[in-house]
Amino acid sequence: SINNIDDKRFDSNDHFINENMRINNDISKIQKYYNYLIKFFLILIIFFIFMYKVEEFEIDLNNYLDKVYGEEDLLTVIKEKEIEKSFVSRKKIEKIEKEIEDIYNTLEKLQIKKKEILNNNGKITGDNGKLKLACSYALNNGYIYQTLVSMTSLVINAGNNIFYNIYLLISPDFTEENKQILMSVEKNYSDHCKIIFINMRNKFKGLDTNDKIPTTGYYRLDLHNCLPDVDRILYMDGDTAVFQDLSELITLDMKGNYILGFLDNQASPKLKKYDVENAIILCAGVLLMDLDAMRKNNITEKFNKFFEKYLGNIVQHDQTTINVVCQGKISILPPKYGLWNFKYFKDFIKHSNLQLPLITYNKKEMLLAYKNPAIIHYLFGKPFHKEIKSKYYLREWWEYAKKTGYYEDISKYAN
Repeated sequence: SINNIDDKRFDSNDHFINENMRINNDISKIQKYYNYLIKFFLILIIFFIFMYKVEEFEIDLNNYLDKVYGEEDLLTVIKEKEIEKSFVSRKKIEKIEKEIEDIYNTLEKLQIKKKEILNNNGKITGDNGKLKLACSYALNNGYIYQTLVSMTSLVINAGNNIFYNIYLLISPDFTEENKQILMSVEKNYSDHCKIIFINMRNKFKGLDTNDKIPTTGYYRLDLHNCLPDVDRILYMDGDTAVFQDLSELITLDMKGNYILGFLDNQASPKLKKYDVENAIILCAGVLLMDLDAMRKNNITEKFNKFFEKYLGNIVQHDQTTINVVCQGKISILPPKYGLWNFKYFKDFIKHSNLQLPLITYNKKEMLLAYKNPAIIHYLFGKPFHKEIKSKYYLREWWEYAKKTGYYEDISKYAN
């Protein structure tokens, strides 16, 4: 009896062990299957991401000369195309090689075009032999540190062959102390910039303003009068930062437009109440302005008529004024000049389809701008504010702040 009981115990243990082993084997098979499934889906996701990048982010060869793709951008596209050749069929490779040849031809045309512009315009080159680009900011006593950081980033990234004349349009109550803070940029980087203050006095006083947009916002509308000897100028708001040399903008063909800027996210119907339809709408934070053309076409009188007609109803103030009065004579800069600090990558790509069919950025342009911005406009969360909505190039802004000589003051202001 005892032996029978022991045999049953052994049988029971064997059954338990065998059952346990079977369960473990089943679990192991499921885990292997699950791992294979994960790998399959990962490969599938990578494949679709790659195909999306290859198929969707195509370049627009027809617009290279018009949109001022820099030589660096074009060389980046060539590198991407060379990599792409490793993952496609022979037929596709032939197409890519033809595209690469076209890009090299475009590079050559760019260089010829730039030489022609440089040889035909004596104002572009200064007495020191460097290329000249006029830049401007408008500010009151409340936007000192932001502008200081932007100016510092501008001159730090200046190439050896460029010199910036920086015109600061200031409010009548601007303090001498704040002037000295901003003059520190010229003292530290005199090889690359000269700073000129222009007191705007009571200009534009009485026009529509609010807490976010003071009277200083309108100052950019008078640059053509303030600087009668300057033909072209780059205007930037203080909440910007520069990450590249900007000499490409000196030779940009503006195609007869008064102003070029970054494409805004406002829809055309926003301007209907100003009797403007099917409009291109620019963001006024970064503007390349042909002051000579504006003077010749009496833009001051047109601005004044607009103010008289719509006083009390100018929603976006200087930006609305530019988009209404200059409509038909405005167009877009390449997106790397004035790119917003969007929160998510999808927002950069989405921005390429906002104002179809009037004008747009293609996806390739937005991708190039995202990877290698020249000027960022901090529209979605300011680096110097407590609430930061976007971290895109946030750290870089603070790196420039460290180089101003006023880092502690900037930190206190931000906090």
